[in-house]
Amino acid sequence: KIAKSRQWDLYTRVNDNARSEIEPAGDWAMIEAQLPPTWKELAEKHGVSPRKVPWRPGAEVTDVSVPLRMILNYVAANLSLKTTAAIAAAAGLSVMSAPALHYWMQKYAPFLTALLLALTNSAKKFAAECWAGYDILIVDASSVSRPGAKGTTARIHYALRLTDLQLVQVDVTDEKVGETFRHFAPMAKRGQLWIGDRGYANPPGIAAITAAGADVLVRYNRGSLPLYDADGKLLDVRQKLAELNECGVAQEWEAFVHPHKRKPIGRIGGRLCAVRLPPNKAEEARKRLKREQGSDVTAESLEMAEYVVLFTTATPERLGTEPIMKLYGLRWQVELSIKRDKSIAGLDRLPNFRDDTIRSWLLAKLVLTQIARKIVSPDAASFFS
Repeated sequence: KIAKSRQWDLYTRVNDNARSEIEPAGDWAMIEAQLPPTWKELAEKHGVSPRKVPWRPGAEVTDVSVPLRMILNYVAANLSLKTTAAIAAAAGLSVMSAPALHYWMQKYAPFLTALLLALTNSAKKFAAECWAGYDILIVDASSVSRPGAKGTTARIHYALRLTDLQLVQVDVTDEKVGETFRHFAPMAKRGQLWIGDRGYANPPGIAAITAAGADVLVRYNRGSLPLYDADGKLLDVRQKLAELNECGVAQEWEAFVHPHKRKPIGRIGGRLCAVRLPPNKAEEARKRLKREQGSDVTAESLEMAEYVVLFTTATPERLGTEPIMKLYGLRWQVELSIKRDKSIAGLDRLPNFRDDTIRSWLLAKLVLTQIARKIVSPDAASFFS
């Protein structure tokens, strides 16, 4: 808790540094020290390079750090483009108009994506302990909306390493990309265990992770995750749950996922793990379900609310039923990380501007939060070294 408090105190300092008068040295040096050493080369690689405007003296950009500082200032302080440009001009950093800054924001999205990836995948100086040797990754997604929007404007996808609570991947997509393990499949590898909620419980997503040799642990979703027995027959999950007579005592059954539209070709073996909740917890779950679904709630949904039902491809020899149930309970860590980013970093306070700069705005916000995390981590960079 103390470390997290320090982290977000420093995030405020990073915001204050960005909001204050922009000086060629000083506070910017601390922020720049947290960036990858080759970040300017990374910018060049992604199409961001100095640009001269010969017909307007003083408006040329000879250093890619200038637009970056202005963009970070813009999103940290929730300023307008005109105000940001005026502050930069008053500080003698750059004579750049608001349309020119908007132009740079359009260009910076690919670079900010690469920069964010480099920050979240920095090497650690210590090895974290894992459950049964697993490197555990928890995933979730969060939606953000622009003022006045009727629905989701963009979606942010998180992957958090459980052992050190560090983000290993975070990305921004449009509203069309939903929650799926397939979004994280490129970084999946043997020795990992990926945890997701009901939104990630579907055959294509599970297949994408297991194809790389990794394992999954998801909350069972009866609408999107049909399970089969060893003979290829549809597993009657409700019948299995009826066998749970004692609260708090978990049981498991062999189960298979068919990624190819119910065909057993390439089926994925795993376990259905479940536990009956105590009466008071079951009643809380039913009330929550009624609030969320209203008149659409069904009797079957209310019945299922009495249980915690999971599916995992981890073998029982490696992780037994009880550890699996306890492990899933730690999934809330990624949701806490999202709540911090929204409540403290203001990630959900999208300004009302054009669609082509929303991605850059969100990515710049995430870069700032990652810099704050990096400053308070044991392997933080220092501009004094």
